[in-house]
Amino acid sequence: MAEMIPAEPACDYATLFAVERDRLRELLAGLRAADWQRPSPCPGWNILDLCRHLLGDDFGLLARHRDGHHGTVPPEGATEGEFIAWLDDVQAEWVRAARRLSPRLVTELLSWTGPQVTDSFRREDPRARTASVSWAGSGPVPVWLDQARELSEYWIHRQQLLQGLGRPGDLRADVAGPVLDGLRWAYPYRLAQAQARPGDTVTISVTGPVTRTWHLVATDAGWQFGDEPGARSAATLTLSTDQAWRLLTNNLPVGHRSALAAAGDVAITGILLRTRAIIGAPKWA
Repeated sequence: MAEMIPAEPACDYATLFAVERDRLRELLAGLRAADWQRPSPCPGWNILDLCRHLLGDDFGLLARHRDGHHGTVPPEGATEGEFIAWLDDVQAEWVRAARRLSPRLVTELLSWTGPQVTDSFRREDPRARTASVSWAGSGPVPVWLDQARELSEYWIHRQQLLQGLGRPGDLRADVAGPVLDGLRWAYPYRLAQAQARPGDTVTISVTGPVTRTWHLVATDAGWQFGDEPGARSAATLTLSTDQAWRLLTNNLPVGHRSALAAAGDVAITGILLRTRAIIGAPKWA
């Protein structure tokens, strides 16, 4: 599956990361003292903790991408569940230690690390098939998809910050569109487990503010995105922009599942509803 992901990036992810970081900085600059202590959607973390997590992500990304340093490595031969548990522990350990950092320090450090991450992205060859994105395939993928994954994590966490602050999500299409275009690559990988004939088609429609129609067509080599549907419709899924990103990243509340418009082959629609472009199991599988 990974070899079917095109080498050519659809957009400039370094520039998009800079835009995303500017929006985060603008959001944090307007927070009052009490806002930092409000609970976030991430269990056990308040708004400041979630920002500390973002800072840890920046440091980890720079260490790996810029410096080639992998200070914390997962246990060798770990299963998916063991890897998730290890990653959760690493992230929790960082946030606990970073609670010594004040809101001012966190915002100042994020303002410093942001341009460093942008510069690191610019120095990478987005077409090089040297990256790993586990939810998109088991083999190496182009670097641009790893950059898209990183962008999506920062964007998703900003949506969680907005939610914790009681504010509307930011679904402006200039960043939300590329985020969804990256997350969609989880679908062909997961659909590989479905029984299908060449020409069977899954159509996923996303409605505004981001508007997309994705046709996944079964071939002898696997499921591929196509400009047109194949000979037969196997399943359809229609999502709003908000539903799409939340479903793909485990941020869709359980009670909202019934509102999803899925039709067609039950086995295939089941795969679509369980597909995640994130490490971890669906919360309502």
